[in-house]
Amino acid sequence: MHRRQWIGFAAAGLACGLGVFGARSAWAAPRAAPQRIVVMDFGLTEMLLTLGVTPLAASVPDWYRRTNVEPPLPASVIDIGLLYQPNFELLEQLRPDLLLLTPAHAPMRTQLERIAPTLTLALSAPGVEPWRQIAHETRRLASVLDRVPQAELAIQHADAQLSAARSRLDTGGETGAPLFVVEFIDDRHLLVYGPGSLFGDVMTRMGVRNAWRGATNARGYAVTDFTRLADAADTSDSAGARLVYLDPLPDAARATLAHGVLWHSLPFARAGRVAGMPKVSQGGALYSGARFARQLADVLLALEARHA
Repeated sequence: MHRRQWIGFAAAGLACGLGVFGARSAWAAPRAAPQRIVVMDFGLTEMLLTLGVTPLAASVPDWYRRTNVEPPLPASVIDIGLLYQPNFELLEQLRPDLLLLTPAHAPMRTQLERIAPTLTLALSAPGVEPWRQIAHETRRLASVLDRVPQAELAIQHADAQLSAARSRLDTGGETGAPLFVVEFIDDRHLLVYGPGSLFGDVMTRMGVRNAWRGATNARGYAVTDFTRLADAADTSDSAGARLVYLDPLPDAARATLAHGVLWHSLPFARAGRVAGMPKVSQGGALYSGARFARQLADVLLALEARHA
């Protein structure tokens, strides 16, 4: 693959690196789709696998296997180092056709472009629902890889799973009470996912009200002390807020949930409206979002059955 064939390709990545939904690239498609692909983000790794393409190499693939979990990443994928500290010598030796980046890789993009053409894909964008943005970027990647039919099938399948999860809640006696979705960091602090996160967007599409109305970062989540959840829980409707946490729990957090006095003073904990669910990556793509929807429906229906 000659670099001359990809001049416009790098420009497309630069435009997308601004993170603006709907940005269009001006590059002309090369004569053959890239084959030797290196990906430097877990969400983009998931996206690539969803299109039926296995990367040649990826950043810390073992970490992907722990955080995103699925789709499974084959053992043959080469480890190129950390997300933002890749092994440049190894990258040179691999001679990739394409490097998949996020806007966060902008500071090193010039150096990476000396090795191979790059494409920047943004899984989030200001003012755009995460689900819509991810579907848009899935289509962009598919057009580069000549996998457009696979992308459309993946998007349709993910949309159908969200619709099915919502239907299960609608017909399963789910109360519609507000819900916190959190991930514990230690015995006191957690990530709480707001409406602008992938999880929050999926909840909205499922008809589940998000109990968190506080400030969030650009990815739609906040780091907070769990006691701050009390204000939102105390002002929720008569059905009472619920909380779902992502497993696995840190040991310190497990002790808090079992014996913590402050924890058990919170309304949802006191009422037993708390449940865990298997790990899903908040930085994932359509596959993770659909998996979150399926698992969330399971958990909420089980909570309702417990309190019926």
